[in-house]
Amino acid sequence: MTLALLRVVPGDAALVFNQAGESTLLISDLHLGLEKEMAKKGFSLPAYSIKMVERVKGIAESYGMKRLMVLGDVKHSVGKVEDIDWGVVPWFFDTMLDLFESVGVVPGNHDGGIKTVLPPRVALFPSHGTVIGEGRGRIGVAHGHAWPSEEAIASRNLVIGHSHFTYELKDALGARSREPVWVSSTYDIAELMEAAGYESRAKGEGKLTVMPPFNRLVGGQPINRSRSFEFGPVLSSRSVSLEGADIFLMDGTRVT
Repeated sequence: MTLALLRVVPGDAALVFNQAGESTLLISDLHLGLEKEMAKKGFSLPAYSIKMVERVKGIAESYGMKRLMVLGDVKHSVGKVEDIDWGVVPWFFDTMLDLFESVGVVPGNHDGGIKTVLPPRVALFPSHGTVIGEGRGRIGVAHGHAWPSEEAIASRNLVIGHSHFTYELKDALGARSREPVWVSSTYDIAELMEAAGYESRAKGEGKLTVMPPFNRLVGGQPINRSRSFEFGPVLSSRSVSLEGADIFLMDGTRVT
């Protein structure tokens, strides 16, 4: 599946952005340290971060990636740095720095104090996101819990995470399951600029991609239930066309 300048990694919650022969891997919602919360609830799990590292390594080797950009919610703890974060976050990103020439992070709502645990070589961007690429081939990236920057909106190709959207399926016996999904839609640039409080004259239509979480253990809200789309400022702004949104399962199956 291809989304304009972006290509979805088949079967995984990752995007490949190519420009001028250089490739950037985009992933979102790692929720490192989730195992600690699961343990409090009585679940005994191996270090899931190891599996995520193996997946990233496999993608990097398959596509010859040079750069990595993480779109927020690096850690699972909210508001402060927990004891587990001091070990798992530096270890994860030191490993990433061995795989990629450069690594960047756009912080999410779970990433309070993230600067204190990131290795110095990791580029930390503002919470409103940033733009990668040049000219008409650039894309805006943000986590999605806050308004994207004016430049990210104006890029006409905006990528966010945060929402953890799923699609609820029901089999012939009535059993229900939830599967993570990709959401691709359009947004009115002028309307989104106004909603975000920017005094911009930019007009036209932009492309919005909402990524599923890279951490497969996190839950998600079913997008095929009423009002489930209204999650985060961008999707709640009425500047996004939701009626014509394309929704895909991880295997590429289109569900709407």
